[in-house]
This record gives sequence, C-alpha cells and structure tokens, in this order.
Amino acid sequence: MVENKYDYLAMITPQMRKVVQRVENWKKENPMRGAWDSLQGIQEYREWYKEERSWWNQGGPQMAKTEDFDIPGGPNGKVNVRLHYPSTEANLPILVFTHGGGDTCGDNDTHGRIMRLLADITGCCVVGVNYKLAPEAVFPSQVLEVVHTVRYFHEHGAEYGLDGNDISLAGDSAGANSSMATALYLRNEYGDNSYITALLLFYGNYGMRDGVAVRMWGNEFDEIILDRPKMYMNNYTASFIREDQLDSPYYDCTMNNDLGWGIPPAFVCCGEADPCLTGSLTLHTMLQNRGHMTKLRTYPGIMHAFLHYSRMLDVVYDAMWEGAAFIEAARYRKQNK
Repeated sequence: MVENKYDYLAMITPQMRKVVQRVENWKKENPMRGAWDSLQGIQEYREWYKEERSWWNQGGPQMAKTEDFDIPGGPNGKVNVRLHYPSTEANLPILVFTHGGGDTCGDNDTHGRIMRLLADITGCCVVGVNYKLAPEAVFPSQVLEVVHTVRYFHEHGAEYGLDGNDISLAGDSAGANSSMATALYLRNEYGDNSYITALLLFYGNYGMRDGVAVRMWGNEFDEIILDRPKMYMNNYTASFIREDQLDSPYYDCTMNNDLGWGIPPAFVCCGEADPCLTGSLTLHTMLQNRGHMTKLRTYPGIMHAFLHYSRMLDVVYDAMWEGAAFIEAARYRKQNK
C-alpha cells in the first residue's frame, strides 16, 4: 500500500521540494491528459508531458551547432538523431544520449537542456536518439535503434567531424537501461564494443523489479508506483514489453548477462529518494564484484528524473561534472592500456 511508503516530502532536499511544488502547481493548472489503457490515451499523455517539460528546457548552454537528420538503415527504417556540437573543434568525441520516458514518451525536445548541458560539460558532441516509441514500436526495437546509431557513428563519425572510436553512452531512466543494453548487445551480437569509452547511467532499473527502494519510494509525483495494481508494471511497462520478454538480456541487464567481461567503465548515478536506486546499487555492486571500472554516486533527498530540473536543482551540475570527470578517467585508461 502507498501508505507504507516513506513520506517523501519530509525526506527530500529543500531544492527538490521546490521542484515538486512547481510541478504540482503546473499540474493543477494543466490537468493530466491521457491514460496508459489505450494508444490514444498514451498519445495524449505524450503531448501533455512535452508541454510540462517545455519550461524546464528553456535557457542553458548555447551550442556551436545543432543538427537534426535521419540516418538510414535502422531496424524500423531511418533513425532520427539530433547532434549538439559544443565547439567547432575537429574530431570531437561522441556521447550518444538515449532519453527516458519508459520507452513510451519523451523525445529530443523533452530532454533538450539535458543534452546541451552534457555537451557543454563533457566537451563531447551529444547525439540524441529520437527512437520510435512504444507501443507502436515493440521492445527491443528501442535498444536496436540505439545500437544502430552507435554503429553508424562508429563507422561514419569522421564525416561529421567526430571521433568514431571515442563513443560514450549516456541515458536517463529507461534511456539508462537502453545504454547498458546497447553495450551488452554490441558485445554479444557483434563481438566488439571496444570503441565505447564509458557509460553514464542515470537512475535506470536494469531489469530490477523489486527491492527496498522499489517498495519504499515511488509516488504520484514521479509516477513510479511499482506496487500499485494496474500502474507501472501492468500498464506503463506493458506498453513496451510483454511479460515473456521481461527476462530478455537487453531488458534485465543484471541477472541475464555474464558481466565478467566486455563491460565499458560505468558511472552509475541515482538519487536516494528514487525507486530505481535498487537497480543502480545492484548493477554497480555486480560490476565492482567482477573487477570493472565503475563508480556509484547517490544523492540524498533527490528523486527520480532529477536531470530535468537543472533550472532549480544544483545537484544536476554535480552529477554531470562527475560524469564528465569519469569519462576523462576512462579515456585516459583506454589510451594507456
């Protein structure tokens, strides 16, 4: 029961509480549209979600150049991408970013400020993957579109002034799952992910479906209530993955893979007031146990999806600077092996 959960408003930071208040005030003025029980409802929710995110995406770093185009040959045809160049330097490293939203909502607009901040702070050209959403596109379609994008820029990066042998992967929430899954897919199916420099994994669950954080956090604000019937697992998750696919090695990244080899250095980041903390702790512990370069960073009093709130939440910059430093350390290690 929801009553058994933490009183999250009493346990989050003052800045996080102001974020919650602002979002809740907006929701009162703009009642939620759509429901997860029909395609029309999901489409209406997507538009509402995009409207809610628009204020959070204003401002932030200006890019030297931003381009949108389609790359050919994806699993569902062409894949739409957006490139954020933070500078005019040649041979920039690449950071492929996969947005969150349960694979069901979100796009390169709803996560625009996140990508521009990452480009500015890491110095990488950030490639946002506008993958086709569920339920129109069925899992593992989303992962395969990210895989295709990574391989495309590995092979064609020089044509865009980029270093196709220095590619990092980043993602938030479902995008973190897809980023981890992409590294595994490249290893398992293509036998090579050596050109992946690092992973920046922000509050993913990596297939974990229960645990203390899962039970104690999650609320109406972040819409992740995994123990409520007909909520997250029954509707939200079921919109992009069938029950018989929950054990896929590209959904359950922690339990259905040999994590002993071929794992790029991984920065695993999550707020401590997030039901996805269970997944982050588990993944980091497994990678550390198998001797991989990994760093876990958790932030007390911070909730799910916090990267969106950089206009009011200073911890976003802490997380991104730590992620940038991790990429630099991983790159140094890679170059000096």
